[in-house]
Amino acid sequence: MRVASALGRARTNVACACVRRTRARCGAGRGTIVLRESSRAKDGASAPHVAFVGWEMIDANASAAGARSEALVRGALDRGWRVSVLSSADRGEGGGGRVAALGARTARVEANRGGSWEAAMGGSEAPDCVVFDRFLSEEAHSWRVRELWPNAARVLDMQDCHALRRARERAATTGAGMDAVVRAAPGARDRDQMREIASVQRSDLTLVCSPVEARWLERECGVVGGKLRVASFFEDTVDASIFRDDADFDRRRGFVTIGTFMHKPNVDSVAWLREEVWPLVRERLPDATMRVYGSYMTEAHRARFHDPRRGFEVVGFAPDLNEAMSSARVLLAPLRFGAGIKGKVLDAWKRGTPVVTTPIGSEGTVRGVDEFWRPSSAPIDPDHGWGGFGDRVSASDIAEAAVRLHEDRELWALARRAGANIINEDFSSSVNIPDVLDAIEHVMQNIDVIRDEDYIGQALWHHTEKSTTYFSKWIELKETGGNA
Repeated sequence: MRVASALGRARTNVACACVRRTRARCGAGRGTIVLRESSRAKDGASAPHVAFVGWEMIDANASAAGARSEALVRGALDRGWRVSVLSSADRGEGGGGRVAALGARTARVEANRGGSWEAAMGGSEAPDCVVFDRFLSEEAHSWRVRELWPNAARVLDMQDCHALRRARERAATTGAGMDAVVRAAPGARDRDQMREIASVQRSDLTLVCSPVEARWLERECGVVGGKLRVASFFEDTVDASIFRDDADFDRRRGFVTIGTFMHKPNVDSVAWLREEVWPLVRERLPDATMRVYGSYMTEAHRARFHDPRRGFEVVGFAPDLNEAMSSARVLLAPLRFGAGIKGKVLDAWKRGTPVVTTPIGSEGTVRGVDEFWRPSSAPIDPDHGWGGFGDRVSASDIAEAAVRLHEDRELWALARRAGANIINEDFSSSVNIPDVLDAIEHVMQNIDVIRDEDYIGQALWHHTEKSTTYFSKWIELKETGGNA
């Protein structure tokens, strides 16, 4: 018992340490990781082989989640690991080209097809680790990975908490106020929650984008801290001195928003912006313009939102994000629901563009805060070190903050410097990527010990083999007429 307890403490110390600002939150200060070279490389053995698998090919141009995943792939390759990137869908070939250019091997792997994984891997060596993009990918593929390569570490990359986002969506669309929406966490009997928590528990390690979600998963959902790793965004250092150019204020005009239209919170945000927020801004700034960018925009979206007579311009995909962001004074992101850290906020800050958003939009980016927002929370604004206004809860509040930032030169300058500081201090790729890769490497090197201690995860696999596995095989048999 003493040996097992000591091993458990050692695992928790290493696997639960978080990036600098969240180290004390995920596991309550259980130690730090010492960055090191891969032990395999030092021993002269072959470099680890890591496979990233998702429904769509990783595409940094399509979404912030894609950019985050591409940064992880690049970091793994830079460490000397061999990387395969696998997709279940045909879509996203542009992203496949990008990760292939980095040095990753790309292939398609179909769900519910017995030979798909072997064909996708070709003659490649079996993976030492498989990283699943969101729980849906883990549900579809993890049992097959376990069957083919039982010693491969299985890592779930949540991106954001799907069940939390869905619970907030239900609250928002039934008219709940922002305070109620933020607190609308799913209960234990919520079907989305059951599936997602089961995926977390089956996995050897889970990457959680937001420190707020990591705290919630551990304290409220009963996930052992050692199974979680905060893996937010991975950004290059921003030279905050370039944002001291006072003339930049005069060169910029108007407002911008961005976000893939495949993501429901973004579509809802544009609708609220178009219908309620923007008319209030135009009352104060009659000549102001609002440009809306986003991938996967349809003609139906354009017909619904585009209104150039009122300065509301629906542009679509932004081939040059820097140009789109850097010509506007303020990014508006009136998100009524969602989860995780919002890439659009970081994208704006990197380009010296202050942000106006809701507590949903700022969640996970407020230094020293890893709890859900409530009306009594400290202000989220430039005077408190945030890159704009992150606690606006009504259309009138958002419009008022937008006009203030657009017209107040000193406030605007303060906000853009604060945003750059947050990027550098909390989202540095040079700190966060090694931290995440060390956690993955630790799991690969200690997989037997970790699984021997993971009673809940192993118990879930007992039932998963009798449900998901055979359901998938039944689908394959039904669709192909062959034996899976």
